[in-house]
Amino acid sequence: MEANDRTNRIDEVFADGRLIDEALHAAAADAVDRHRRARVPLVVFRDGRIEHVPADGLAPDPNILLADTDFAQRRSAKELVAWREERLSAITSCLAAKPLALEHKGPFKQFIEELYPFVLWVGHLYPDREDVICWLEGGANVDQPYDAIVEDRAASPPRVTYVQLTTTNYDRNEFLRMRELASKGIAPAYGSPYILTCHTEGERREQVIAKIAQAVKNKSRHSYGPNYVLVVSFDDFMWFGTEDDRAALTAFVRERLPSWRLDVATLYIVGLSGRTFLTFPTPGR
Repeated sequence: MEANDRTNRIDEVFADGRLIDEALHAAAADAVDRHRRARVPLVVFRDGRIEHVPADGLAPDPNILLADTDFAQRRSAKELVAWREERLSAITSCLAAKPLALEHKGPFKQFIEELYPFVLWVGHLYPDREDVICWLEGGANVDQPYDAIVEDRAASPPRVTYVQLTTTNYDRNEFLRMRELASKGIAPAYGSPYILTCHTEGERREQVIAKIAQAVKNKSRHSYGPNYVLVVSFDDFMWFGTEDDRAALTAFVRERLPSWRLDVATLYIVGLSGRTFLTFPTPGR
């Protein structure tokens, strides 16, 4: 990187200000957490004098970061993406929230397993749209279940899409890895944290595709309708994401899609990194 490129980058950071605020917030949270674990009070300047304050009194409460009502609140696509980013920044800055988020406890489970992939999908299809309203909402009708709703108010009449969400990422091994990461700060990237496994790149790709296929086949057992879509999310952070990977997955899905007989209008396959976004209109039943 040239010196003038570094200067431009620094200028951008100072002009924006958000990265500085986030860094300061993260540093403050880290300092509070270190003092809390060491059982050492922090020295603060308050009301014109220096005080020694117990760290527990300054540590943010992770239970206030998310509320159940947050997920059902109706927001525009633009607002939803911005809210997700703001909450994600708050969660990652709160060290006390780390074990709750890693182990998907309480509202963090819905935020990570449903809202996060839903917003990735929304962001790809409706970037910066203020006339598209989105929210999570479990369906009361067992014959036509849904996890989220999207209302396109630019259409006449407004077009409603019911979204089925499913993921291949959060299995028993993922839970065990995240528990190890929360307690010890280190865990293997995949597989059981207690068994050493090695796979070639081709084998990992086959495993990813097989999990996606199983998730789709599980949903093909149900009847939905032409105003439904299926969004399958998967982990493409480390072991998937090249053009060859996407080409292999695309070819596989196109070959198998007629036999799956999905009762939805469109199948979407979304990588949790945000790099992979594949669209497959379905032939229906």
